[in-house]
Order: sequence, then structure tokens, then C-alpha cells
Amino acid sequence: MKKTFFFVSLILLCMASQAQTLNDKVQHEIPRLEHLVKVAHNKGISTVKEQTVLATAEVFSTYADWDSKHISFNKDNFSLLPPYNKEPMKWATLLPDFERQEILTMLIDAQEELSAVLDGHIRRLPSPDVDWSKLSVEQDHISYENKPVFLADWSWKPKNKLYSKYFGNLDGFLIGLADLKYDNGSISVSKSKLKALKDKGEGTLGFIFMNHNNIPSWIKKKYPELLDGPGIKYTMYDISNPQARVLQHELIKHFVPYIAGKRYSKLGYMLCNEPHWNCIDKTWASCPISDYAYDAFKEWLKKRHQCIDSLNVLWNTHYTSFATIDGPKMMSSDQRGTSMYLDFMLFNQDRVTDWFDFLQSEIKKYDPEAKTHIKIMPNLWSDNKRDSGIDLEALTAHCDIIGNDASTCGAHLWGKPMEWEKTYSFDWVEPVMGYDFMKSVSPNKIIFNTEGHFLSTGKSRDLYMTKEYVRCNYWLATIHGLTATQTWYWARTEDGSPRKKLNYKGYVGSNNYQPRVVNEVHATMNDLNAVGDTIIAFQRQRKPIRLFYSKVSAINESDYMTTLFHTYQQTFFNGYPIGFVTSNILKTQDLSSWDVVLVSKTPSVFPQEMDALQNYIDTGGTVIIDQQSLLTDEYHRPLGRRLISTKGKVIEVKTPSQVASHALDWMKVNRKHLPLSVHEENVQAGPFSKTCSWRVIPGKDRTYAVNIINIGKVAKKITLTMDDGSAPKMIINMLTGEQFQSNSFDLPVYGMQLLSVK
Repeated sequence: MKKTFFFVSLILLCMASQAQTLNDKVQHEIPRLEHLVKVAHNKGISTVKEQTVLATAEVFSTYADWDSKHISFNKDNFSLLPPYNKEPMKWATLLPDFERQEILTMLIDAQEELSAVLDGHIRRLPSPDVDWSKLSVEQDHISYENKPVFLADWSWKPKNKLYSKYFGNLDGFLIGLADLKYDNGSISVSKSKLKALKDKGEGTLGFIFMNHNNIPSWIKKKYPELLDGPGIKYTMYDISNPQARVLQHELIKHFVPYIAGKRYSKLGYMLCNEPHWNCIDKTWASCPISDYAYDAFKEWLKKRHQCIDSLNVLWNTHYTSFATIDGPKMMSSDQRGTSMYLDFMLFNQDRVTDWFDFLQSEIKKYDPEAKTHIKIMPNLWSDNKRDSGIDLEALTAHCDIIGNDASTCGAHLWGKPMEWEKTYSFDWVEPVMGYDFMKSVSPNKIIFNTEGHFLSTGKSRDLYMTKEYVRCNYWLATIHGLTATQTWYWARTEDGSPRKKLNYKGYVGSNNYQPRVVNEVHATMNDLNAVGDTIIAFQRQRKPIRLFYSKVSAINESDYMTTLFHTYQQTFFNGYPIGFVTSNILKTQDLSSWDVVLVSKTPSVFPQEMDALQNYIDTGGTVIIDQQSLLTDEYHRPLGRRLISTKGKVIEVKTPSQVASHALDWMKVNRKHLPLSVHEENVQAGPFSKTCSWRVIPGKDRTYAVNIINIGKVAKKITLTMDDGSAPKMIINMLTGEQFQSNSFDLPVYGMQLLSVK
């Protein structure tokens, strides 16, 4: 015991000496940066970035001090998560000085950048010091002082003057069934909650969080069947039970009239947190549907099939009426591809969509100007599974704001390597392909990520994450439509201690230890806002190449989304903005908004999807399709017809892998070429060899804005060439004003360049 005490004491003594040294250095650098800020301010140079650095240094110095006094506590936390659990004392001991060194590096970097601005070596574009009480939510963007801005805040961040000024000032209010009371035979609401709402005032820009998770005991006792058939998380009651609508009506009726028109609700009502009604057995968060839901399913089947004999043929059953149907209340994965499975999944999607339509319509009864969104996990669309009940197209179209909690993943802490790791430095599919899909459905809506997982996920974190990684992720997502983010997560209180009731496994190795990571999120927003008009132009780009998406094939086929992603991959890195079409998009949007539609390994479709594609061809459109597509209807009955060339053209290729290459060739042959090209060297072999995402938009006098991001695993040599084969006359970094001496330059991993090219 004495030896252990001596050893720990020795560690703490050494740490105190080292900490004092680092603290001295930090305290030495802070006034130097403050002096530069004062000089720059007097010269009219924007210093929001440096002021945020100083605020971050102040906050994380407090955190480092707390961590230095709680080594044992942090050791226990590091024990929870691989790979840190192999040497938890090492990491707990290292942590305080790791944080201080990050602060020191951040301060020195900030001095170097601001000194370069003051010396005239680089320029500093003006960027607004955003006042969150004066923001306006427009149709497809948020504006401040009549300029588009992009916003960042954090889940659970403490509310005080320092935090709100520099790290986001997102406001809001939470309501849920837990706020309902039952007195004297009638439903009322919590008086204290209602008073808090009435006393709240206008607040700053924010959103309303509708919580479906905490069910009060009186509801459980009075309506026990309401708890049948919920999801395992986040919606803990049966949405098919009629009483669910009664309770939500009461909740909305009592609260929304006091919320209507308030600034803290202008970013909308979040109808649900991560909704999912998974219904395949032996999978995450799955559960059988309730008796109420199954009765609704039988009515749905009657409406869809009309005749029980028709259903029996499709299902290979012998029911005498729709009322006698008694199939399973959840599916198994080996049923995929059957008619029963398809009907079950379509019904599950329809009932969920109808539920959210109900919530939205109820809210708008009392707040006609209300906007709504749903925190949808985009992987429910981008992954191959389709049992969640989430119809991403329908919910995106029905809501006023595109809600989500898209994530990226740069370092798996455990588990087998993923396919993306062979080529890319992080998993970029959700905020890129996912956002491209949602923006194709609703191009004139903002995207609000209410739980951004670009820095960490359940099994992905990196204590040594670089600021380049941070900028790459947030910049890439914003180019593809992101407007505002509430990042997961700020789990410390002002004194540095973790929040109470915290899942420490998610805390370990996260941004809560990383001052440079936190600072870079806001530095990136600052730079995005400095060029907001240009970024909005990228978001609004016409998407000339569209991939056809069928929810029928997505339900029926176990690898449909994998194939769709591969086609997307092959087209994505060639400079063309990529979008999607569905039968509904083909029916409702301007068909001249794109040039060509790609149909890749989509074997089964609704007949009306076939009709929509043919109509597009009849109006002059071009479709490139492989021989594995459009073979059967949703129940695998032969369609008995193929798309035919009329006013437009059908180009048929043999395999899905040929669809994308033919599309790129078609764009060139039909003079749909881009005004310049970006060539990358050091590419890997194979069809998915390119890793630099680039887009170009025209400006005045043959000047172009070019955005390039390297999401690969190796540095690339980039060469820019104009459409006539010549080198550009001038290439300038739009943010710094630095001029390139050559049309070729190196782009490191996570490297990003926003260029003005002439």
C-alpha cells in the first residue's frame, strides 16, 4: 500500500512540475496573441478566429486542471474503451499535459496566421461575428445581415456568456409525454414546465425537441397496451395505438401556442430523435409490431390487394378473408424477397410516414408558420437494410427542414476493417451521398444536422485527431448541403467535470479532451461564412447526372444500396455534381434539371416507376441502364416490357459497373463537359481509384471557383487544366489570397483548397 501511494505521489509530483512548465508556456503565449488581436482589430481586420482561440484556451485550461486532479477517475474511464483499456493509467496520466500541449500549439498557430495577415503575406476575408438573435431562416439557407451563414453548436454545451459567444448560441425547448399530467379525470400539463415556457421570452435561434422516450407512470398504468410494439429506443410507445394520437394532441395543444413565432423555434420542431421501428428479428433494436399495428396492416393489405385470392397467390397462403390473416408480427432476414416481406416493409414505412404527417399537421394547427424536421439516421437509407419504417424520400419531402444526424467515421476502435478503409481516410457516405439524395428530393430546404457525428461515433474516435480532419469533414458536408450542425457532444461542465449520468464509454478519447478539434470546428465555420455566397452556389449547383433509386429494389434486394453506392463512387470523383431521381422526382420536378439518368442493378420496380422513366424518355431524356434492371414488378412478376427510345434515348449496357463509365463518356460526347478539369496522380488501381472530390462553378470573366478535397489515404498531386487543354493563367487561394506558381500542386490527406481559377 505504501509503495503504491509513493508511486502515485511521484507521478503526481512529476506531473505538477511538467504541468507548471506547460502552464507557464501557455500563459506566456496568451498575451502575445491578445496583443496581435488588438493590433489587427485597430487595423479593421476580423479577429473572430483568434478570439475563439483565446476562449478555447481558457476553457480547456480549466479542463486540463480538472483532469490533473482526477487521474484515478480518468483511469477508470480509459478502462472502458479499446485500445485505451490496455494501458488506462498511461492515458489518464498523459491526458492533462496532452490538453495543455494542444492549447499551446493552437495559440502558436493562431499567432503565426494572424502575423502573416498583419505582414500582408496572406489576406483575411471579413467574416461575420454572428449574433444568433438576429438570424433569419430562409428557404434554403440561414442568413445574417443579408448574407448566408453556416452554424455550429454542440449537444449539451453549458450555457454561459463565454460558451455562448464563441461556441454557438443555439436555443430551444424540450417537450414530451412526461410533461402531461392526469388530474380529476382530465389530461393537463406540468404547471412548472408551462411556466418555464411562458417565461422564456424570444431567445436565440433554436428548435423544439419532441421527446418520445420518457413515459410517465400514470400513462403506463392507465394505458398499459400503449407500451406494446415500440422501438427499443427513443419512441417508447406504440404509434399505432389510437391513444398515442390523443396524448400527442393534448401535448401539442397545450404547449405549441406559447411556442409559435418565437425565435427559439425558428429552426423547427424536431418531431423525433433517431426514429426507427426495426422489424427483423435478431437485429439491433427490433421489436414485433403491436396488435393495433397488425390490424392496421390487414386493412392496408385489403386496400392494396382488394381481393384475398390475389394476396393468397402472391403470399402462397390460403386465407379466407383479410380479417383472418395471422402472419408474423416481425420478419426474419431469410424472408427478404418474398411478397409478404415486401408488403410488411411497405406498410411499416406507410404507417411511420402517416404518424409524422399527423404530428406535423397537429403542430401547424396551433403554429401555422411552423417548420418541422426529423433526426433521421441516414444509414437507414445508405445501408442495405430496410426494416426501420423510415421512407427517407417521403419524410424528406413532407418536412420543411431536412433533419438528420449524419456521421462520418475515421478510426474504428475495434471490429473488422470496413470496405471503405481500403481507399478512403474516413467513411464519407452519409453526409455526401445521403445529403445528395435528400437535396435531390428537396433542393430548396436547409439541412440541419441536430446530432453531428463527424468527430466521434459509438466505435470511432481518435485522441490524436488533426484539425485538418475536422475541417475536411465539415467543409465536405457543407458543400453537399449542410446548413447548421449541433455536434455530438460537449459533455463537460464549466469546472471541467463530466456531466452527470454520462455514458463514459462515449466520452473517452472524444472532443472533450481536444481543444484544437473544438476550435477548428468554429474556425471552419468562420471561413465558410467568409465565402458564404460561394458555398451556397456550390450547394445550389445543378446535378446533371442522376442515379435512379427504387425503394422496391431497396426492400427486395440484399445488396441494392451497395451497388448503388459503387455506381455513385465511379461518377462522384469526376467533377460533376451527382443527384438522384425517383418516380416522384420524375413526376414533380423540372426534367431539364439534369442531363442523364442512370439505372444500375434495379431488378424490381413498381410499374409506375417504369412509367415515369419512360415518360422522361418520351420528353427527350436519356437513360443508361444495365441488363439486370427493370425486369419485374415489386412481386417479381415479369414486367413484359423494356424502356424504348422515343424522343429521348435508352442506352443499354451489360453490367452495373459499365453504367457509370458510359455516363461519363456520354457527357463528353454530348458536350456536357466542365470548363476545367482536375487531374490527380498517385491514384490506386481499380475502378474506385480517385479520391479527390472536386466541384467547379463559373464566375465573371471566365473566372471559376473550384473546391477540391482529398478524402483518400495518400497525398495526391493535383493538376488543373482548362477545357481547351491549356494551363490556367492564374490560381488563387480564395481564403488567403495566395497565388499558385504552377497549375500543379500537392494535396495531402484531408487537404482542402478553395480556389479562384482564371
